[in-house]
Amino acid sequence: MAYVKILAPLSGGPADVTVLAGAFAAAAPFKAHVVALFVRPDPAEAMPFFGEGVSGAMAQEIVDTAKAASDKASADAQSAIAAAAKAFGAAVTNKPEKRDTVSVSYREVQGGFADRVTLAGRLSDVVVFGPLKQSDRPGTAEAFEATLLETGRPVIVMGEETPQDFARRIAIGWDGSGACARALIAAMPYLARAETVELLSIRKPNTECESCDEAREYLALHGVSCSERRIDAGSRGVGEVLLEAASQSGANLLVLGGYGHKSLLQIFSGSVTQHVVTNAALPLFLVH
Repeated sequence: MAYVKILAPLSGGPADVTVLAGAFAAAAPFKAHVVALFVRPDPAEAMPFFGEGVSGAMAQEIVDTAKAASDKASADAQSAIAAAAKAFGAAVTNKPEKRDTVSVSYREVQGGFADRVTLAGRLSDVVVFGPLKQSDRPGTAEAFEATLLETGRPVIVMGEETPQDFARRIAIGWDGSGACARALIAAMPYLARAETVELLSIRKPNTECESCDEAREYLALHGVSCSERRIDAGSRGVGEVLLEAASQSGANLLVLGGYGHKSLLQIFSGSVTQHVVTNAALPLFLVH
């Protein structure tokens, strides 16, 4: 199994450098195609915020200003693609196509950022976001949420830096849940190519560690050998302990389930996902 299409949502801001670097790194093992998606806001959507007293001339000025800003962001995004492709050695094409090397194409659409990213994500193998806490575009967190919860596709959230040996050493946060199982299965193209794989099971107070036996057996059937580490969290948060354990193992990708909540507020209210997503220095591979 191999991934063939990686979606990289761009904003035209500085974060695009990290998103593109992550997308190319994610595509490299499979010589996959990267679709760099720029969502142009619809200026008309901003008009209701100015009320009914806006004159025709002022309305036109608002539309023109918004279009000029979008034009610049689009040009900046395309410049970032060209620079990243040159640095990575990726081929720039006009449309998605299968090649013997990593390739990238630019796609521009108009509308709501979260809606358009989610729609494009449905027919992508992986969707790559930059660090959410450093996003330079409003709506990125909402786009991450919608993509994770609604598309069923894996989401990679990059850390502050893209490791050169991306996905060579993989840690899996394992608690036996359905979300973790789906994440493990979805990550199999990376797991099958990894140099090391480690299952991390975190024991909470007054609970027992979930057995890793079935996960280890499943990986073995796919020809993936792995080690296992059980860690007592004590009074510390599971997310904190999980990130520390992944760092100690030298992992450059952490696989875990995106927990089954229905709103961003619920996802990000003191959960393991919230802590990991907002504090991880390494890339994350999440599946709802």
